[in-house]
Amino acid sequence: MERYLKKFHGQLKSQYASSLVRVSDAKKIHPYAKQYLIKLAREGMVEKIDWGWYFVPGKADDIWSFLRSDRNFKVISGQSAASFYNQDFIHRDVVVLKVADRSYGRALKEYAKRRGWHVELEYVVNIRTRKINGLLVEELEDTVMDCLQRWAFTDAFAAVYSNRRKVDLKRLERNAQWRRISGTGVRMRQALNYGLNQMNELAGRNCFPEQDVRLTDIFIRSEIDEAVEKIVEIA
Repeated sequence: MERYLKKFHGQLKSQYASSLVRVSDAKKIHPYAKQYLIKLAREGMVEKIDWGWYFVPGKADDIWSFLRSDRNFKVISGQSAASFYNQDFIHRDVVVLKVADRSYGRALKEYAKRRGWHVELEYVVNIRTRKINGLLVEELEDTVMDCLQRWAFTDAFAAVYSNRRKVDLKRLERNAQWRRISGTGVRMRQALNYGLNQMNELAGRNCFPEQDVRLTDIFIRSEIDEAVEKIVEIA
């Protein structure tokens, strides 16, 4: 390998090992990065993933180590985020992520597909996050909202119950006031309040302030009942 290409590869790896890199970002290392990446891909030193995107090999050997080392902005969300807050109450093989850049999203989806990882992506502009175990994770309250909207009641209420001493219930209630459970006319606040009361009743103590409940949808009530019963029993 030519000396200039070896030098570029060393610089690239020092910054982007186990990460996807955009050609335009690689040009900050060297203006001829596009041509160099093409040559490195032919040598098997990097992997072309999508138009304008390459993967720089490193030590990441599973999806979680990759997500920690990848330099691009992405946030663990939905049921995947709930698993961080509820001690993986329900283990899921699908990883839900939110990203802001659609070009990166396409590259990430393709890279995950090649590795046999199941990834669901959503595109967002603004998102509140916190760092957990080296990963950006959606805020607890927003995670609960996502799960309620997706009918993932067990994930949502397990996250609330596991964090009952620190969850911001007032913020949850505000955010849930006008949002509805997907495919229904039921407001998420009605489902939230019903679930909180049910957890109080099954736990035999007031884990949460008593709520005003007006949830009349029998099917949703039964789904929440089943979820809450499982949570309190195991917890």
